[in-house]
Amino acid sequence: RAASADREEALLKTKEAVAKSYLNAVRAEAALEAARANVALAGRILQLARTQKDAGTGTGIEVTRAAAVLEQERQRLIAAEEERTAARLALLRSMGAGLDAEVELTDRLRYVPAEIPEPAQALQAARELRPELKAQAERQRAARLNAAAARWERLPAARAFGDYGVTGRTGSVYLPTRSAGVQLAVPLWDGGRRDARRAEAQSQQRAEEIRARDTAQQVELEIRLAIEALRSAEAQAAAARETLAQAERELAQAERRVAAGVATGLEVTEAQARVARAREAVVSATFRQKAAQIALGAAVGNLDLMLD
Repeated sequence: RAASADREEALLKTKEAVAKSYLNAVRAEAALEAARANVALAGRILQLARTQKDAGTGTGIEVTRAAAVLEQERQRLIAAEEERTAARLALLRSMGAGLDAEVELTDRLRYVPAEIPEPAQALQAARELRPELKAQAERQRAARLNAAAARWERLPAARAFGDYGVTGRTGSVYLPTRSAGVQLAVPLWDGGRRDARRAEAQSQQRAEEIRARDTAQQVELEIRLAIEALRSAEAQAAAARETLAQAERELAQAERRVAAGVATGLEVTEAQARVARAREAVVSATFRQKAAQIALGAAVGNLDLMLD
């Protein structure tokens, strides 16, 4: 039973590793989409700066600054493409598939509010689901049985035996034979081997009890850390989404101010940079929220509960 629980633990860890690899591939895809959007935005701002300069309301430095920003975003796009390729290769490796296989991701990185359980509720579920706790409970039970067997070795042992058969025959008559008896074995002295076995069994039992307490504390630590990480990730995701909305509004206002001739292209360039970084922050925050959900599911012992 302990070996069966160990197998369940290995399966859970494998599922967790594949889920994290898949999530990382989805995150890399979202980061690439954000990088492409940033390049498109930088190109639009550069075109706006050139239009303003041609109309006599802009300056050459604004065009140069916008062009520099565009090149920076193109560099980030190249890095995002490389990261996506690396994430897909890592996913194939974790799946055990050939590294030359084509991967088509069926999910997109999207924010969905997570239900955060209470620590006591998660701990109760973990006590029933975590295979490490099941395996350690079986090892502890085996150690108790072994210690009990060592203690009972010093008691006398009584055995009864019987036998019935034939020894031959005379004519057509079989000659029966019978034997029966009772045997009593009283252990007197074995050179201290029983005492040594009993001490060793008790030591093993205490060791398994210590491991059981340590495993339970480790599971509780993992659950509490995962819950706190999920709470923090939820707050960060909400803040990142609000920051992006504010940055997009600021960019729209800056473009209207430039079009009205009451502001310079510098405001638009700065607002554009904030929008680009806010997009990246949303991707990172959403990824952390999903990763925290996976970690909590693994800590509880049922990864499927936290996957959507």
